[in-house]
Amino acid sequence: MTDARFRLYMAQSLDGFVADAEGGVDWLDAFDDGDDEAVDYGTDGFMDEIDALIMGRATYDQITGFDVWPYAGKRVFVLTSSPIPEAPEGVEATSDVAGLIAELREDAARVWIVGGPGAVVAMRGLGALDTVELFVMPILLGAGVPLFGDEADPLPLSLKSSRAYPNGVVHLVYDVV
Repeated sequence: MTDARFRLYMAQSLDGFVADAEGGVDWLDAFDDGDDEAVDYGTDGFMDEIDALIMGRATYDQITGFDVWPYAGKRVFVLTSSPIPEAPEGVEATSDVAGLIAELREDAARVWIVGGPGAVVAMRGLGALDTVELFVMPILLGAGVPLFGDEADPLPLSLKSSRAYPNGVVHLVYDVV
């Protein structure tokens, strides 16, 4: 059995925003070529390595606006104090973040921290952040939703790998020290 692993895997603008000033992520569409030669960012392989996902309620609500639920077959935990009506199969609401982390550690789960920033800050604050994988998009939004909020304490990281794509996107993988 392997140890539990909590991975942040997210795209952000070069100036550190995960959403624009209105909370939208349409700006990311420019980096999904949408043709036969679309850029492969390795998301399918990443999903094969994941047992469970953790996300905040705003992120969940945004994803449910898509045509298809993209996480079928995965356990998904939504950090919220409100019930989730008509949730897709495998989706659970929880406000007990510490209890969830303990459960996932006991299960040796491989966990994707999807976002948003509130979920990231909560997981970081409870020591449930082992890897930070960022896709830095070559765009300056100027304003928006920052990935790490106003987090004050430093978190030392060690660069594990980096990869630059022809379209200017840079994938950075850090282990938390």
